[in-house]
Amino acid sequence: MTRRHFIAILLSVTVAATLSAHEKFRIVGAIVKVHATQLDVKAVDGATYEIDMDEGTPVMRGLKKIPQSELQAGQQVVVDALGHDMFDLEAVLVMLPAR
Repeated sequence: MTRRHFIAILLSVTVAATLSAHEKFRIVGAIVKVHATQLDVKAVDGATYEIDMDEGTPVMRGLKKIPQSELQAGQQVVVDALGHDMFDLEAVLVMLPAR
């Protein structure tokens, strides 16, 4: 096995381990507060979750993509997120119900 093959295999194993280290979460509830890089959501279970977002996080209303600036406190949302646990979440997708 050449050195390049070994490095390629090592790199793909490292990437696979990194991707599998995150769990998938779905938070359903109402927005409590919108920050520049964070969304606070009070879930139907009564807990409030602080979910990190970046400018690239897609926000959808039905099937239409909308700007993050349309997120407001009180709106019902479904947030798909990745994280190690419920206290370390990063939004992958924020969905609002269609009007």
